[in-house]
Amino acid sequence: MTRRISDKSKQILHMGEGKGKDYIPYILTSEFNSLGTTSIITDWKTGRNIHCMSQGEAMWYFLLRWDDSNIDIREQFPLDNKITVKIADELGIKHPQDRNHIMTTDFLVTKSDNSLHAYSVKVDKNLNDRTVELLYIEREYWKYNGVPFDMLYSTDVNQVLVNNIRLITEFYNKNAIYDKYSYIKHLIAIKEIDLDISKTVIDNNQIDKILEEIHYE
Repeated sequence: MTRRISDKSKQILHMGEGKGKDYIPYILTSEFNSLGTTSIITDWKTGRNIHCMSQGEAMWYFLLRWDDSNIDIREQFPLDNKITVKIADELGIKHPQDRNHIMTTDFLVTKSDNSLHAYSVKVDKNLNDRTVELLYIEREYWKYNGVPFDMLYSTDVNQVLVNNIRLITEFYNKNAIYDKYSYIKHLIAIKEIDLDISKTVIDNNQIDKILEEIHYE
């Protein structure tokens, strides 16, 4: 059974508020039947649990977080209901669910210059008419707030890169190191070893080569 949290309770719990390790997403994975699609990722820099509603969101979280110009990522970020209702009315689009419903954006990213960039994640570009309508509302919302908004598609993901990031960031913290292989993964994760992880699969054979190059004993 799923346990949906009311908007009133979300406000009391300060969901959708905070930054960095203190941010609480407006929607939690526990509110939905997962069907193998939702996941919780532990952010390797802050230790915060990241709630992803799809595998596409999980993959793109890894990619966005790996980019050091992105200093904070807030998932399932709530939009101001008064503004989304106004935009829907102006566009002649039915607001999702009812006029009190709080819409969310998949990722709101804070850049190193403190600017913001909003993203919506979809499987591919084959979107139905209703999804396109809702994306119009979302796009106009961020335009109103002066924030760039872009689409991200699961089909555009570099799987080698995502798998490598997922693997090495388990050893981002020093206390996770337990052998020479985890040590090298740690060095790659903190970017002390320059390696194109978008093309090279990080396995023990690849790590053995790195160990030889750095004359590890």
